[in-house]
Amino acid sequence: MTTIAKPRHLFPSLLAKPMSLIPGCLHARLVSGLLNQLLAGQIIDGDLEFMTGRCLRVEVMDAGIQFNISFDGRRLLATGHGKTPDLIFRGNVHDFLLLTTRREDSDTLFFQRRLKIEGDTDMGLAIKNFLDAIEIESLPYHRQVDAFLNRTVNLYERVT
Repeated sequence: MTTIAKPRHLFPSLLAKPMSLIPGCLHARLVSGLLNQLLAGQIIDGDLEFMTGRCLRVEVMDAGIQFNISFDGRRLLATGHGKTPDLIFRGNVHDFLLLTTRREDSDTLFFQRRLKIEGDTDMGLAIKNFLDAIEIESLPYHRQVDAFLNRTVNLYERVT
């Protein structure tokens, strides 16, 4: 008899319900605004040109959150759910936190199917390569962001 391993560190359902009631456009505005500030240098350098006119949907499965982000050549924007995404990026809160803190390699998370992509695989590979190439130390507020994210992961792992 084979058993399927249950995912560790799932977002508490008590918190997931209220989070899922927040419209995706608000999540997208918050995330796109933060990314525009953090990735200003990469945007100016043209590193996100591959996303121009494209739509990325992010689905945080255990938190019941999904939102769309696009790039207009100058900045990342919240995009409504009426637009068909070119790429869907799915995962759980913990796995996205591990990716952003680089505690887990993106390849590991994808090969273990903890993060999933669906849609335009060229765009997915471009996003993966873009994320892997970011030099964290070059980002504005990198120390504060890194400290915050690492504290969040530690707290999250203790709570879940």
